[in-house]
Amino acid sequence: MSENVSIPEAPVNEPVTMINAFTVPAAEADRFLELWRHNAAAMAAQPGFIRTRMYRSLVADVELRFITHAEWVSGKALEQARTDPQWRASMRRMMDDPDLHVTPRPGVYEVALDVRPGDRP
Repeated sequence: MSENVSIPEAPVNEPVTMINAFTVPAAEADRFLELWRHNAAAMAAQPGFIRTRMYRSLVADVELRFITHAEWVSGKALEQARTDPQWRASMRRMMDDPDLHVTPRPGVYEVALDVRPGDRP
C-alpha cells in the first residue's frame, strides 16, 4: 500500500467495517472506479471478507466523491488481509497512478447502533 496511506489498526475478534472516503477530481472518477474494481477483487479474495460497497456522490461539486464500506468478520481478519501482497500491490497501483489524484481517508469501525424498521432505538 502506498506509504502515505495509513489504515488504523483494529486487532479485535469482533466484526468491523472499514469506511474510506475518497477525494477524487470529477474528471478522474471513471479511472478511479476502474482501478478500485481491481482493488475490490483483491480484497474480496481475502479470508474474513464479507462484502464491500462503493458509494458515488450524486452531487457534482463535492469533496468526498466516493465512499467505500467494507465488512469483515473481525478486525484481526482485516489486519491479516492487509498483509496480502496482491491486495497491497493493487492499492499501490491505484494510489501511485500518475493520472489519478486521490486522497483517501480510511477508518475502521465497529457497530455502535443498528436500527431497523419497527425498532425503538
